[in-house]
Order: sequence, then C-alpha cells, then structure tokens
Amino acid sequence: MPCCSHGTASRQKIFYRPQGGGDRQAAFSLLEVVIALGVITVGIVGILAVFPTALQTGHSAQNETRAAHVAQSVFGSLVAQAPSQFSSVQIRLSDGTPAPVINLTTTASYPLYADNDGRLTNSAANASYLITIYTNSSVPGFSDPASANQVTVRVAWPANAPAANQTFRDYVRIVSKY
Repeated sequence: MPCCSHGTASRQKIFYRPQGGGDRQAAFSLLEVVIALGVITVGIVGILAVFPTALQTGHSAQNETRAAHVAQSVFGSLVAQAPSQFSSVQIRLSDGTPAPVINLTTTASYPLYADNDGRLTNSAANASYLITIYTNSSVPGFSDPASANQVTVRVAWPANAPAANQTFRDYVRIVSKY
C-alpha cells in the first residue's frame, strides 16, 4: 500500500514537470500578476488625474456662459428703453427694485452684481459676478452724442475678489436712440 496520495507516481514525476506540455497546468506567475497590477494602477491613476482638470474646465465654461447671459440681459434692458428714455434708462433688478439710472448721453460707469443664477442685484453680499456698465458718448460714426452711445458691459468673477484675481469678459454694443 502506498504511503502517500500520489499513487504509483515515481519520485521523479512528482518533483519534475516537463516544460513542453504534458501534465503542466496553465497559470500566471507571481511576477506576471504584479506587472499586470502595476499597469492597471498606472492607468487608473492617469484617468483619475484628468478629473480635476475636467471639473475646472466645466466650471470655467459655466462661468463664461453665465457671463454672456448676464451681459445679454443688461443689453436687452438698455436697448428696450433707449428709444423712449435715452438719458434715463433704468434696469430692473431681479427683486423688482430699480437700479441706478443710466444716462446714455454721457460717459460714466455703473456697478451692479449678479448671483450664481444670473439674477441682478445691488448687493455684493451673495454676489458671484460683478457687472460694470461703462457708457462712452463718443461713438465712432455718430456725430450726435445724444443719439447713440457705446456701452461696454464688463462681467467679472468672483465678485468679491480683488481685481487682480478676477476673470472678466467685456461685451460691447452700440445702443442708439432710434
């Protein structure tokens, strides 16, 4: 009766397995597994490294889009009132209160604020965007300053940051009385 569970296998067969096939079972060595895990780790770390950049790009695109919408809203209010109230245009804020009167026959600047949803306000407390409306009465191609004005709407964010740390976009349009 054999003393081990190998049956009648010889000692040489138990300790020596041929390389070219035969009884050999397919398997990965420890080195191959470690290399595969290293490659997978490098790939995952590379993918995760892209996430902060993607989030920053998305946030920047959101700010750029919102700035354009805010500027378009301000221009819409100015243009709508220009034919009848060129020297005293008044932009309505989101809460219904009137903003400072804008005189389109002079050169001046008027500050406003907008929250993260683009609603106009006079308060800088919860504002995300600083809006400055610049009027310039000397418009190229117009001889009468009382009939047209070059208006620049500057939208800067974040609103409460120092000017050196803000990102801003200027939107320019000629608003005419006619």
